[in-house]
Amino acid sequence: MKAKFLAFLGIIVTPLCGFASNEGVPTYYNKSTATNANRNAYGKYQKYGYTKYVGNSGSKQVVSSNTYSYKVPNQQNNYYNGAMTPNGVATPISDYKTTLYANYTRRFADFEFATGVNSVLEWDDMIFNEINVGLKHVFDIHGFDLLAYGHYSYGKLADGGLSMDYDLEPYDYAYPTDGIFTISMGGQSGDTNKLKLGIGAHHIWDVNGWKITPHIGYEIFKHNLEMDNHLYPNPGVFLPLMTSSGDYVFGDTAGNYYIFPQTAVPADDSGLYQICMSPEDIKIVYAGAAGATGTYIGNTLITQDWNDSLGTLPWGVGAGDCVVVGGDGVVKVDGTTHIYNTTWSGFYLGLEVEKQMTLVDKLRFYVQVSMPKYSSEGIWPNRDDWQQNPSFLDEGTNGAFAYEAEMEYSYQISDRLQLSLKASTDYFHIGSIPGELYVAKQSYYIEDVDNPGNWIIQTDEAYTEYVAESLKKATWQSFGLHLGVKYSF
Repeated sequence: MKAKFLAFLGIIVTPLCGFASNEGVPTYYNKSTATNANRNAYGKYQKYGYTKYVGNSGSKQVVSSNTYSYKVPNQQNNYYNGAMTPNGVATPISDYKTTLYANYTRRFADFEFATGVNSVLEWDDMIFNEINVGLKHVFDIHGFDLLAYGHYSYGKLADGGLSMDYDLEPYDYAYPTDGIFTISMGGQSGDTNKLKLGIGAHHIWDVNGWKITPHIGYEIFKHNLEMDNHLYPNPGVFLPLMTSSGDYVFGDTAGNYYIFPQTAVPADDSGLYQICMSPEDIKIVYAGAAGATGTYIGNTLITQDWNDSLGTLPWGVGAGDCVVVGGDGVVKVDGTTHIYNTTWSGFYLGLEVEKQMTLVDKLRFYVQVSMPKYSSEGIWPNRDDWQQNPSFLDEGTNGAFAYEAEMEYSYQISDRLQLSLKASTDYFHIGSIPGELYVAKQSYYIEDVDNPGNWIIQTDEAYTEYVAESLKKATWQSFGLHLGVKYSF
């Protein structure tokens, strides 16, 4: 009886044991043994480091085998969330946290600044050869991904354009006839340095596969530029009245006259003005009109004074006007004529957007804005009334703003190596700011108050003068084309 009961019990329990043995078996069966598209291309994907973890379903990945598939929790990795190819194959989840990159840049740039006395200097159509290196690292803090990076670039002005210094307006509109009113042009040289340090919330947002990373950082950008071998126009100079000893003659409104050596002039507020020659001050040779070239006029010069009947002959000026000589060519000043070293520095905010387009292509956009501090140092070697190194300083933040934009395409050469093509542009601007002018030591003649009619040398020591509007504005803008590589590890 007992044996019969056990046999009957075995018949009942056996199916239950079979059911129990199937616990944990995947619930999604795929009986087909045909090779699907994913398995057929697996060898290709494996070449780029892909695993058998393919496909994507919500927040879970799909694992495939020959006969079945089932869902497993998504692998947690804070570095890279992966993308999907058109046929549903996920890009690999990289474990590389650090990327080292370097590139060569061909940069095209312009710089201009206007001083408070309406003098404008320009470095136009500059072309720089530039080398850029950088390092970025992704790390995790309590499940929150952060990106830290450093970037340095150095550029050397190689070719292009010319420099220009022009003063075509009066330094003070209250005195519209007072000014230099000249323009000069010449060569240019210089270099640039740029350092960036920043952090970002790595891929904090994902909009239709576009990974968004906000940035904050600090930037120092320097460009040191020079002008050289400038050509100055020669519109002519007035002919000063001189004594037989070679001294200049000055006068005042009371009709008194004084002499000064050529190496010194009276102070601007002395009330004296320089006397210049007029046609009536100069004797002309009395002779008839010239016939053939080299007409002989004898061995004695017969001279006469200028008179109104001669009109504006022979110098093109009338009575009371100064004689102007020259005006028949340009004057070249060899060597360095101007040096201007500029620094833009400050914090910036940036936004980066990138997307994995295919298995090997990535597209990236970046933009940043800032309000940098402006600081510049001017050295004018051809000014003996200003100190050298430096001659003046400009510094401030009034009206400052800057932006930078980049578009980059990356191509995956291997698991670790990428090729990068990038275009970028930047713009820096500063408004009206104050500065300091460093006046050199000067000596000049003044009348001795204890002995009227006698002149003594007065010496002013070098000093610093504060200028409320030393700089009216300054702008830098450039466009760069970059070719580089990235290596991840």
